[in-house]
Amino acid sequence: MFLKNRVLKHILFWVVYLLIWILMDTLYGISFERATYNYLGCLIEIPFYYVHMYYLWPKFIGRKQYLYYFITFAPLLLLSSFLVLLFRYYFVFPFLIEMPELPKDFLTFPRVLSLARSILLWFGPPTAIKILQDYYTNKINLERIQKEQRTSELNFLRSQMNPHFLFNTLNNLYSLALKGSKKTPDALLQLSNLLSYMLYETSEEKISLEKEILHLNDYIELEKLRFGDRLNLKLEMNGDLRNTQITPLIIIPLAENAFKHCSLNERGTVDIEIHISAVDNYLHIQTINTVANTEKSDQKHGIGVQNLSKRLQILYPQKHTFRLEQKDKKYYVDLRIQIE
Repeated sequence: MFLKNRVLKHILFWVVYLLIWILMDTLYGISFERATYNYLGCLIEIPFYYVHMYYLWPKFIGRKQYLYYFITFAPLLLLSSFLVLLFRYYFVFPFLIEMPELPKDFLTFPRVLSLARSILLWFGPPTAIKILQDYYTNKINLERIQKEQRTSELNFLRSQMNPHFLFNTLNNLYSLALKGSKKTPDALLQLSNLLSYMLYETSEEKISLEKEILHLNDYIELEKLRFGDRLNLKLEMNGDLRNTQITPLIIIPLAENAFKHCSLNERGTVDIEIHISAVDNYLHIQTINTVANTEKSDQKHGIGVQNLSKRLQILYPQKHTFRLEQKDKKYYVDLRIQIE
């Protein structure tokens, strides 16, 4: 409770700090009592320190107004030095140390300058401590704000992903229902599994790659119901899938993107390749799919990939490469992530 009280904590600091200087003087042969009386003037200097560090420093140095700082600081320093000399002249030396005769130049300007230099030296360590404390406090606050902003943005992107995915999947179910397909109940079950995963499990920071692939299979099964025999899918996986930890919903958006491109082909075979590798602290995901023979531009088709790209920039800054390329009527996506 004592250390949590700011006033008591500051008092404790100054008591310990003064005691250190007094003990240093005793090492040079000065008695403890005399050294204590010598530092009584600090009772006047300490208020000057607070005026300097809690008013002048943030007001002028924080705003880079250095000239105004020195114009204000120099007179205050000289005034503080002069007040300390007066205190010593009229109280410390006559009554405590009992020195009836003091030098005639005791209150002269050179003496004031000399004491001002000593005050600067004396306030050096507390000033450095305060500056470092403010620096690390500001750094911690900035990191906290950035983390909160990053979390907020990720939550926003995730909130976009679920409706986007649901919209595309419901379109698939609608297509099956129109055809009166008996596979519609199975499709609803697959959708239920995927929504359960997205709602309850993707809130975790990291999940195993094996779990992400398990739900990727649910998504693929859902798409198989729609494409039927037209789908020619090649799925390859290698590496340590169980012990590799990744951010949820990294692979499924890429698979969804591949199937969406293929859905533009109303006829013919749908060729899709998905390669997943977790080797040497790198996760490599590659998808290859055919594209429509005719151009059908629809901006909605890019939401999932754009969303994923933004999430990767937040979650894996400078630790991933994400390339998309279309050539020879095929669409290539290549994602590499450096993982711990």
